[in-house]
Amino acid sequence: MAHSKTRANDGKITYPPGVKEISDKISKEEMVRRLKMVVKTFMDMDQDSEEEKELYLNLALHLASDFFLKHPDKDVRLLVACCLADIFRIYAPEAPYTSPDKLKPKQFKVFT
Repeated sequence: MAHSKTRANDGKITYPPGVKEISDKISKEEMVRRLKMVVKTFMDMDQDSEEEKELYLNLALHLASDFFLKHPDKDVRLLVACCLADIFRIYAPEAPYTSPDKLKPKQFKVFT
């Protein structure tokens, strides 16, 4: 892997290879392009990928933020929902959204 080893609790978001930071500082089109790459990464991950699960934990938490869940663009919300669905699959039976401040009904509302 071409990643630097990152501890999930350090707050640093690690993106998959070839994916730059996803924030409000990029265009919607660029955000969609980057999110598609993240979707592919999470789709390809296995539940047994402990190293990748820890590596991408902060990214999983970042994608569950209001910025993405309430984004005005439906394509962004759709891609984030795809990411969240795979995140729940990858981390099952545990979930990265276990503390009350991270697990909110709005994370599930994105699926409706």
